[in-house]
Amino acid sequence: MSESKAEPVVVRQLFEKESWTYTYIVGCPTTKKCCLIDPVDLTWERDLAVVDKMGYKLEYCLNTHVHADHITGSGLIKKARSE
Repeated sequence: MSESKAEPVVVRQLFEKESWTYTYIVGCPTTKKCCLIDPVDLTWERDLAVVDKMGYKLEYCLNTHVHADHITGSGLIKKARSE
């Protein structure tokens, strides 16, 4: 039986200084798919630019809690990526 070594998941932490909020990109180096966790409405364009620069395809936005900045950020990303 042969063993294949899977590449570790990629986690990138981003910081939004006005609200002191962290956003995370969690990606699979094999499939090049990722999710954004807790995107912020003030930095959603930066977040998408980082995802693109990393060469990943955004599959999901996940919000760990219901704050307006995250819900709005996710909505802006959804709107931008559906066009």
